Amino acid sequence: MRRLPPLSALPAFESAARLGSVTAAGAELGRTHGAISKQIAHLSEDLGGGLFEKAGNGLKLTSRGERLRNASTALLDDLSALAQVLRSEQDERRIDILTSATFATRWLIPRLPRFYRRRPDVDLRLRMSGPQPVPDHDFDVLVSYDRLRALTTDMDGQIIGDTSYGIVCAPGYPLREVGQLWTAPVAFVQAGAPQSWQMWMRLADIEFRAEQEVEHAHHLLALEAAAAGLGVALAERRLVDQDLATGRLVAPLGFRTVPGGLLVVVTPRASKRSTVAALIDWLREEAL
Repeated sequence: MRRLPPLSALPAFESAARLGSVTAAGAELGRTHGAISKQIAHLSEDLGGGLFEKAGNGLKLTSRGERLRNASTALLDDLSALAQVLRSEQDERRIDILTSATFATRWLIPRLPRFYRRRPDVDLRLRMSGPQPVPDHDFDVLVSYDRLRALTTDMDGQIIGDTSYGIVCAPGYPLREVGQLWTAPVAFVQAGAPQSWQMWMRLADIEFRAEQEVEHAHHLLALEAAAAGLGVALAERRLVDQDLATGRLVAPLGFRTVPGGLLVVVTPRASKRSTVAALIDWLREEAL
């Protein structure tokens, strides 16, 4: 059975030995002077003392301390290098995807089994986007589809497909044409994107007016409300394909396309990962 010294004290000892100061070691490790001194004293007691001696205002290693410093420095360097390799391997496998809850629920998640059959070694984690921006260091890949917030974007992204937008509602819902104007009793507006209807009218060259606008916090809720016959909603076609196929929703005015509207943006921390490139290739295939 191995009888090891208190390993948690080795970083404090190695730092103090290398820097020649308990205070400097505390600053490097983010610990107080007292905490570093206590760890060194505990280590010294366990090993029979005699690791440091006073040298003016600093510390000097004894011959016993020098031997321990050589061994501990090599050990900590090896552990640090191994930890970096293991973390990079884990980082390579794990991809954090930022996208909207509606896109994830309606389109991305149902397709993920196909991705995992191709790449069972990759661990995809989904993070939902919201009104507050998410810093780059918190995700790897952003998947963006909502061009009705702005028909053009300044995002430095890779195009993986086109997007198409149209009005959807339950069969029989009273969406009517009056002269050159389309009308409906209720239109759902997504919180944070009041301009979406204006953007769609501009894109489709159609005039539309609702007697009442009802705001929903999430696009998914608007689509469900439309399917329940409570009003009309705007939708990107991928998000409602299944509902259109089953007749749960209809799109009386069809869809208008924004070329290159489906984008992925890769953050700097993930830009060189082969697994991210594989994910983007797969997304591009699925988006066809």
